[in-house]
Amino acid sequence: ISFEQRNSWLVRKDSPELAKVLDGWYADNGNNPVYKKIIKKYFELSKDTPGEYVVPTNLPKGAVSAYDALFKKHAKGTQYDWHLLAAISYHESRFINNLTSWAGAAGIMGLMPRTAKSLGISSEDRMNPDLSIEAAVELLDRLDKIFRKIDDPQERMKFILAAYNAGNGHINDAQALARKHGANPYVWDGNVKHYLELKSNPDYYNDPVCKSGYFRSGETNKYVDSVLNTTDRFKRISK
Repeated sequence: ISFEQRNSWLVRKDSPELAKVLDGWYADNGNNPVYKKIIKKYFELSKDTPGEYVVPTNLPKGAVSAYDALFKKHAKGTQYDWHLLAAISYHESRFINNLTSWAGAAGIMGLMPRTAKSLGISSEDRMNPDLSIEAAVELLDRLDKIFRKIDDPQERMKFILAAYNAGNGHINDAQALARKHGANPYVWDGNVKHYLELKSNPDYYNDPVCKSGYFRSGETNKYVDSVLNTTDRFKRISK
């Protein structure tokens, strides 16, 4: 399920039965439902973000979702515009509260089980919109501290969103690569974004400065742009 590579089964010469079982497993799995499900999960399905949101006709004028009051509640007193929280939610779940992605992210803020636990909520609590949004704001705060050396708040938000989608480890790796190759580790476009893209290349993800290994960046790079664009669109809708 990782990058393309050659591989083989290797067994001892005095283990012919084991070799036979392995050969049989390999031959049968092409039509095995579980095998097909795994192939679909890791190679065919995508966490790709949805297109432009069409506001439901049953919402009041100026509303962007049924959860606007909760976004406003948890944005109050923070540095985050409630439209940004709404945009993250849309691109994580399309505002579908009981949605669980193939990767295991759940609830309207798309929190992974381990992330939710680290934020003090249970896996089941991710389906509670109020708790999910509250936890997501705490996660944004954590990421904001990780990227605190980026002075420009708008620039820092690109890193925060990338890390929300991919985890900060891969973003930190891209920063390290940018620094090593003479690019600016505190600027996203044309710098860190470029080196995040190169993390699918073994010449880069095997570099000792990288701690998190291989990464495909296409979805994450699109996610950053999509969330920011949707935030602006939600602001226009709610005027």
